[in-house]
Amino acid sequence: GGGPAFPDFSADLKRIRNFRFPVWWLAALVALLWMASGLYIVEPAEIGVVQRFGAYDRQTQPGLHYHLPVPIETVQVPKVTQIRRVEVGFRSIGHAASQQFRIVPEESLMLTGDENIVDVQFIVQYLIKDAVHYLFNVHEPDQTVKNVAEAAMREVVGYNLIDSVLTTNKLDIQNHTRDLMQKILDIYQSGIHVQAVQL
Repeated sequence: GGGPAFPDFSADLKRIRNFRFPVWWLAALVALLWMASGLYIVEPAEIGVVQRFGAYDRQTQPGLHYHLPVPIETVQVPKVTQIRRVEVGFRSIGHAASQQFRIVPEESLMLTGDENIVDVQFIVQYLIKDAVHYLFNVHEPDQTVKNVAEAAMREVVGYNLIDSVLTTNKLDIQNHTRDLMQKILDIYQSGIHVQAVQL
C-alpha cells in the first residue's frame, strides 16, 4: 500500500529465543562472586579475628585482607581502641549530655563496714586488650563487666565506714575496686582491661 516497509525481525527473534546461555558461564560467575566475598577491610581501630568452621584461626592487622568465603571462614572486627562504658547503680536516659538518669536500687544499695546502707552509683570504663579472649571466653562482655564491678564494689565498700565512703576515701575505693575487678576478669581470661572506676 505505498507505505514504508518495516524490516523483518522474525529471524532475529527466533535466534534470540533459541540462544542458550552456557551453564558453565553462570557457574563461573557465581564461583567468582563467592570467592570475592572473602575480601574484607580492618580499620585502624580494629583487629580482625578469623574463624575457620567456627574455631579461632588467626588475627589480622589493619588493612585489606582475604579470608576463605562463608561457610569456611568468617571474620569479626572488634574495636580494640574504643573505650567502652558500663553504668552500675543507675542508667542514663537519652543522650549522655542531658544528664538525666534513673537509679537502679538493686545494684546501688550497699552495706558499709559499720552496717550502714549507702547508695553507690558508678561508671566503669574498659578496653579490649585481647580480642580473641574477649570474643570467645566471655558471653555478653558488658553484662559480665557490670556483674564483676558490682561484686567488687560491694566487697570494697564492705571494708569501709560510711563516712570514708561518702567523703575522704573515694579515690582509694575507686582504685581498689578497679584492681579487684581486673584480678577477677584476668582469672576469667576475659581479654578486658579496666581503665577506670568513677564514683
